[in-house]
Amino acid sequence: MGVTRQNKTDYMLGQKNREGGFTLIEMMIVVAIIGIGASIAVPEFIKWNARTQLRQATSEIASQLTMARMAAMNRNRGVDVTIQATSGVVNVSAVASGGSGTVIPSRSLMNSVKSVTGGPVTVSFSSLGVKTSAGTGTQTFGVCDANNVQYSVTIIPTGRVNWSVSSTATPCP
Repeated sequence: MGVTRQNKTDYMLGQKNREGGFTLIEMMIVVAIIGIGASIAVPEFIKWNARTQLRQATSEIASQLTMARMAAMNRNRGVDVTIQATSGVVNVSAVASGGSGTVIPSRSLMNSVKSVTGGPVTVSFSSLGVKTSAGTGTQTFGVCDANNVQYSVTIIPTGRVNWSVSSTATPCP
């Protein structure tokens, strides 16, 4: 007697069920590979995230200085900007010369910047937007994070503010 159609179907279904799926060993190998990849990637991600936060904070400080310079030119008055780190928080504040009022809202940069080299740093702009603090040369200070990575903020005598990832200021404490 031959094999019936029903027996062929049962045989084929049984064959598919035996061939499908993964074994426990295959699953353990995949989990181990993912674990090794994650253990390599996580520390690099943490370093990348810290550098990104420092870059953002340094850019924010440079923006605040530029805004203070523009406020000095718009108001036709001198502006003094103070950048200082206290208790792990960096504060940026700008007041009109003579302390007669806040020019731009004060900003606090938390958790991304741990110190400012040479801090507190004071930058003064004249009513023409020219830097009048720290002599006639270029004024540079560093912004550091918890890993002692440092970015620099530079104010040239004409008042223009730049920042860079190279650490040209005093090293981090």
